[in-house]
Amino acid sequence: MQTTVFARIELFGVTPDLVLVLVICFALLEGPTTGAVVGFSSGLLRDLLLTSPKGLTGLSYLTIGYVVGSVRPYVESTSVMVPVTGVFLGSLAATSLYGLLEALLGLETVPFGRTVQVVLLVAVYNTLLVPFVYPLVRKVTLMDKQTNLYRW
Repeated sequence: MQTTVFARIELFGVTPDLVLVLVICFALLEGPTTGAVVGFSSGLLRDLLLTSPKGLTGLSYLTIGYVVGSVRPYVESTSVMVPVTGVFLGSLAATSLYGLLEALLGLETVPFGRTVQVVLLVAVYNTLLVPFVYPLVRKVTLMDKQTNLYRW
């Protein structure tokens, strides 16, 4: 879906990141270990489809999956704002971390103003996907708990 459908949905030169939304949703529902595993594996798979250096997306998604999953137990609310806020802040952090890693490796970077614009737009676009993605991930995790399909 990310490389076929969502790659064609482009506003202001930026596309939503469905994979990152999935990572954050899994981290919110299952905790830091699952968030890190899903983050690294999905990020690495995404890197294999892109021309970027392999491992950058995996590292940034792993970090965000772990951090979001670690913060979740401290949030007492079951409000719908928890996943919305989590995806927005997680998207800000993951996209910023990816840009920082690119800069540290000396890869071609875009001007700072455009980077800030991309980070904010990705966070907003990802937040708009939450009402569609979060219920599906929640249903999958509840189904898993009932059938014990997998356990990290």
